[in-house]
Amino acid sequence: MTVFIVGIAIAALALMIGIEIAVIRNRRKPPRRLQHRHDRRQPLLEDRLLDVLVEPRAQYGEVFTSFTIWKREQETRMELIAGDPWLQLNDFTRALVVRHVWRALEKLAKGSIVIIDRPAQEWSEEINKAFDDHGIDPWAEGAPTASSLAPSQFIRDR
Repeated sequence: MTVFIVGIAIAALALMIGIEIAVIRNRRKPPRRLQHRHDRRQPLLEDRLLDVLVEPRAQYGEVFTSFTIWKREQETRMELIAGDPWLQLNDFTRALVVRHVWRALEKLAKGSIVIIDRPAQEWSEEINKAFDDHGIDPWAEGAPTASSLAPSQFIRDR
């Protein structure tokens, strides 16, 4: 009987030592941290898109006060901050300008493209497909001139 009690005491002692060792090992390991991928700003794309904004700026004035382009995983986001001339344009004209910028960014960046401007108007591939402008980009190479369009199309809003 004494041997049995000593055996139980040794087993209990071994179990306590094992638990203590496990606790000490867990204290040594730094806690796991979740790594968040942050957006990466794309200044090279921003520089290349300055040329895209030249024609809308010449036609409608300083429509965008600033813009930034960010990349996260497979998505490129462009945020446009609009000025007062932007608010004077109708929705169709604003959509034409945003679509023009979206198409240019789509040619330069891989993955999905989302453009958000302030005041809010979001442009994505789904919206692009549904937009009924007959595929016309007034600032693209080879775009039709004002004389080749119907008189009521693309009238300057200001």
